[in-house]
Amino acid sequence: MPPVSYRHSLEHTLDFIRDLDRARNAEDVSAKVMHHLSQFGVEHMVAATIPTPDQNRRSQLGHLLLNRWPEEWATRYAARRYVAHDATIRRVMSSPEPFLWNELVPFVEGDPLARRVMDEATEFDLNEGFTLSLQTLDKQVVLFSVGGRHIEMSPDTKGMLTLVANYAIGRAIMLKQEAASNGPIMLSAREREALQWAAEGKADWEIGAVMRISEHGADKHMRSARAKLGAMNRTQAVAEAIRRGLIA
Repeated sequence: MPPVSYRHSLEHTLDFIRDLDRARNAEDVSAKVMHHLSQFGVEHMVAATIPTPDQNRRSQLGHLLLNRWPEEWATRYAARRYVAHDATIRRVMSSPEPFLWNELVPFVEGDPLARRVMDEATEFDLNEGFTLSLQTLDKQVVLFSVGGRHIEMSPDTKGMLTLVANYAIGRAIMLKQEAASNGPIMLSAREREALQWAAEGKADWEIGAVMRISEHGADKHMRSARAKLGAMNRTQAVAEAIRRGLIA
């Protein structure tokens, strides 16, 4: 690489690292990662430790580290326990090498449910993607996936994504540990109840009905809980509440 190009690449990498160092929570990390990856066609991103197929939806959400995945798809995926048939999970568990989703054909052949998971993902603009896995020092496997309608993926981009994943996941884990040590988050009884029903997959109007309040009232409780938990969306709020033991 010519010296000028090398310096430009190094400066871009340092800018990214400095950007993540300024992140205040995992949702902030997610936003900053998406900002840097959008130029490659990345529209969605997720990082999580791999749950077991027998875990329910709430337990699966507790595995999330970074989350910019389509919320409706994440809810469907967990509710139908697609983790048991997801070809990306099978590929990650069989080899540590990163891969493009179009390389998953051997993992869906002869398995209609695996094909169904991939086909349904396209309903949420997850047509193309890239997945890699990392292993923490305590031997947990962390999956990092990016997806979109069309991903620009050169060999250089794959290497860059590996660096991004390593640093972003490390930063997210560090921030979560710091947050846990900063004392408990105080949620009202109604905020906890709204989150509990959200963890069951209920929409705001359904939460309002079971709590005997308006849909607007349910939305107000959810927005307040999200703010206290530092979450940008419902899935992230539920995952953080489960992680902190605020809901079952």
